[in-house]
Amino acid sequence: MKSMNLVVPALQEPAAATAVAAVEVERTAPAMHAASLQHAMKVPALLGGWAARAGANSIDTARLFAFGMNLETWGELIEMQQAVVQRLMLQQQALLQGMAAWNRERAEMKAANTVTKVVEQECNLIAQIGILLSDQMTNFVALQENIEVSYAFWLNQKLGAMSSTALATSH
Repeated sequence: MKSMNLVVPALQEPAAATAVAAVEVERTAPAMHAASLQHAMKVPALLGGWAARAGANSIDTARLFAFGMNLETWGELIEMQQAVVQRLMLQQQALLQGMAAWNRERAEMKAANTVTKVVEQECNLIAQIGILLSDQMTNFVALQENIEVSYAFWLNQKLGAMSSTALATSH
């Protein structure tokens, strides 16, 4: 009895390409793992820096109140708060506009006549909402960092040699 070769010649070429792709994934995996580990190690350092800035800002805020506040200082604080509210409103507006565009696209989507088309459409919508939410989160964190840095700069100007930054560099 003769053995049968079950591999169809037309499938041998894609199978070889798949094998090459699998080898490439295996070859690049160590670099990906190293990059992931590096990223994971950096997050605690970044969060530690954020906590240190927040602590220094808190200490300097207490110093500012302890040394007394004048009307000019209160006015500047109110201006900073108004600027933050304005930025938050712009971010909210961008989110609402993005959601409205997503809703319109969802409503105008043509009925799919194949499962492939349904999957493509749904994945596209999921990707769009993911990008919208990612942009919002990134912009929110950027605003938070900007506020912290700007507030620290303002505190340093107000406190001068009494600021945490000035005291830390003088030792």
